Amino acid sequence: MRQTLLAGLSFQFLTVVLPAQKGSVLPAEKSAYRDPLSGIEVLELTQKGKPDNLYYHFPNFTADGKQLIFADDRGQGSQVYSLDVESGRIRQLTEGEGVSAHSACPHPGDARRLFYLRGPRVFELNPETLAEKQLGEIPAPRAGGYGQPTLSHDGKSLAVAKQVDERQWEVGLMSIETGAYRTVVRTGFRIGHVQHHPSEPVIFYVWETGGYAPQRTWLVNSDGSANRPFYASVDPKKWVTPLKEWVTHESWVRGTGQMTMILDKIGILIVNLDGTSRMIDGDYWHVAGSPDGKKLAADDHRGGLFLIDPAAGSRRLLAAGLRDGDRGVHAHASFSPDGRYLIFNTGRVKKALAWIDLHGLDR
Repeated sequence: MRQTLLAGLSFQFLTVVLPAQKGSVLPAEKSAYRDPLSGIEVLELTQKGKPDNLYYHFPNFTADGKQLIFADDRGQGSQVYSLDVESGRIRQLTEGEGVSAHSACPHPGDARRLFYLRGPRVFELNPETLAEKQLGEIPAPRAGGYGQPTLSHDGKSLAVAKQVDERQWEVGLMSIETGAYRTVVRTGFRIGHVQHHPSEPVIFYVWETGGYAPQRTWLVNSDGSANRPFYASVDPKKWVTPLKEWVTHESWVRGTGQMTMILDKIGILIVNLDGTSRMIDGDYWHVAGSPDGKKLAADDHRGGLFLIDPAAGSRRLLAAGLRDGDRGVHAHASFSPDGRYLIFNTGRVKKALAWIDLHGLDR
């Protein structure tokens, strides 16, 4: 007779943690505090992962304002996520290798459309159903440098960039209906910060050096004509260093068609399409305009975040100490489509996403 001996045997049950997948929903991580200097309530939206907001070339929200789109790495590589504005719940929108989460581009007029890149391949994703398709591919010759796309003024194309070879870069347009690609302009220098004008057939781009450039800012018509410098000159007496102005961190203001720029250590330039400008003095780092252009949000290197009235030239401190726990944080603040929320990165304790409800400032 065969006997089975159980005595002395031990059984171990292993808990297998499956990787997060597209469609996974995480509970809200919201935590509020009141800034000790401004007295304003700041709501930190994430407590885990390595979150990062999208660049402030356009709203970080879906067109209906119901979902905040952001990039995060929660152990499976960088992916695109959404945060439900009402509940705070977090949802993973993409999965797999090669996702350029920071390339995510919500359609400003259609909450069901979001674009993002996997290398040179451009995808369209529905943030609600998670259905997606490959829209097209940035064609060869190519050597990377694709950056973050922006939607054209008529909503028909994405403006993108690519490095052609060791010497050349170009700006191109891709149809969001057919995926067809055409070259707009090719240059002999590195291109960055490609942004289509919100209401005109004009594309902005910069000569990217990581610092000072002899001629940083450029405009070109969407049909490839009239490639020209876009330069806002300032009184030379205000120049920090001889013979140069250090312009950086540019973005269009959707409601006015103007552009905000940082003039390093001098102030904020508000620039018209014809290149004329006016200055708001101050040592700021990044700046973005509200959808109607009536407010600006700007941060400084010390970790302060300010709300500026460009008409009056006045400013109000919203939060301080945003770099106290993580000096590598860039706030990159931007407004929700209705102007209610100001979304930004904070490193007060560790890196997190946060927002301030501007409608509640004076309550």
